[in-house]
Amino acid sequence: MRINHNIAALNTYRQMSGATNAQSKSMEKLSSGLRINRAGDDAAGLAISEKMRGQIRGLDQAAKNSQDGISMIQTAEGALNETHSILQRMRELATQASNDTNVDVDRNEIQKEMNQLTSEINRIGNTTEFNTQALLKGDGGKTLDGIGVAVASLGNLTGGEDIKTVEATSTTVVGTAADATSTLKVTLNGQAIDISFAAADTSSKPSHEGYNVTQNSASVNIDGSQTVDETAAGARDALQKVIDSNDVLKGNYVVSGTGANVTVSAVKGGKFEGSAGDIALAVASGTANISTLGTIGPANKGTTTAAVQATKTLTMPADADVAKGLEGKGITIGDVTLEFYDANKGAYKGDAQGININGVTTKEGLTNAIVAQAKIDGVTLSNATNDLKVTANQGGKAGNNITTADGGVQENFKSNFQVGANQGQSMTIEIKDMRAKALGLTGKSGDDGFTSGNSVTNGTNNTVVEAALDVSSHETASASITKINDAIEKVSAQRSELGSYQNRLEHTIKNLSTSSENLTAAESRVRDVDMAKEIMESTKNGILAQAAQAMMAQANSMPQGVLQLLR
Repeated sequence: MRINHNIAALNTYRQMSGATNAQSKSMEKLSSGLRINRAGDDAAGLAISEKMRGQIRGLDQAAKNSQDGISMIQTAEGALNETHSILQRMRELATQASNDTNVDVDRNEIQKEMNQLTSEINRIGNTTEFNTQALLKGDGGKTLDGIGVAVASLGNLTGGEDIKTVEATSTTVVGTAADATSTLKVTLNGQAIDISFAAADTSSKPSHEGYNVTQNSASVNIDGSQTVDETAAGARDALQKVIDSNDVLKGNYVVSGTGANVTVSAVKGGKFEGSAGDIALAVASGTANISTLGTIGPANKGTTTAAVQATKTLTMPADADVAKGLEGKGITIGDVTLEFYDANKGAYKGDAQGININGVTTKEGLTNAIVAQAKIDGVTLSNATNDLKVTANQGGKAGNNITTADGGVQENFKSNFQVGANQGQSMTIEIKDMRAKALGLTGKSGDDGFTSGNSVTNGTNNTVVEAALDVSSHETASASITKINDAIEKVSAQRSELGSYQNRLEHTIKNLSTSSENLTAAESRVRDVDMAKEIMESTKNGILAQAAQAMMAQANSMPQGVLQLLR
């Protein structure tokens, strides 16, 4: 028997400590309801549970975001509902004003109400907000995506007596008249066309961007980067095609030539059809532009031969159709390239000029950015009342202006809703400008269909800024009905789109709720405690702890048996 170490007591103590610790953990789990209260309880389970918790909270917040999105949409749609009511009343008034049983005084009163209703549409558009964000103004403080361009046809250059030169590039024009010795005179029934060839630096090949010249439906292409011989041949062929295109001239004159010489011979008498004056098309040499103004005047019949130099000028009659006197340039905004088109001739060819437009928040800012950055040879860009105006740099008045209206600059309000728990799980809504001008209900004073003076306010003050639809006569009032119908369709389309957004968000909320519910159930199985099972464990551990305490008393009394040996 040993008394220094009570092995039985030590063993009982160890068992009792284990039961006590297990009972403490059971009590902690039962009191918190969680199986994992610290990382030591289940390290892997804790990591899984926390990830799930983040996902659950993200889904719950996404559902709240969707609810807020619905509230924003309902705010905009409710305002447009009132806009619809106003448009229906305006259509009723326009229909009433179209009836000639109304006299001028009656129509004046109708016009007053039309003006006020239009101003109210502006007020609704300018003041409808959600959380300080303007919803129906179009811009909404967001960035423009792009610009739509409407391009007027260049048309035919007629009345050419006012046109002096057409520059091939933006280099300086050298005002040197063609040398008389290098002027080819073609005599047609007592009148002459001068084809002038001006001397230039012959050390390099002439180069230009190319022109198409049409006279009486015959097209002539003059290409650049030619040698002297090629230049002569090109002028020869061009002149022959012009002559051949005229039924009267055809067969009367022959253009021939070899090397750098061009010869025009009269086959028989003919009649020249044309107006006084002419158009000179200049082709750039390696260093500068040379432009000369040919003439149509009396001259002797005959044949003249002239040497062709490095720079050539082709002279055409004044009423010739210059199909593409301007080489149009494209404008690139982001990944969108804008090109100028002639409605009758097709696309102009030319290298696009890059324009970098980022973070523009207004229409004026967009047009200013284009004007500031665009560098297009032979073209002037300007900002006219926030419209982008592009004008060809050609002298004269013969239809040589190209104007691109803003007409299609879409400044939509955009809002992104985070409808998922993770990055990229969002949806975007767009709301167009729903004010009077965007709906086609106002315009510039004096324009067809609108009042002669500004009569509509922006709705936020009493300053008139636009002209309302004119209902002062049967014709204008009847035309107003169509414009109001178009406006109703625009509002209807926007409300329909808003309704589809709302329906989508409602389904999104249901899906988010389902996902959150199922994920919560999964997380609960990882993190929460099974109360019945844990109570069972707690009861067992409690009994073991009490039994261990009783056995500890017995183990401590066992060494006392040694005292019996001393008696």
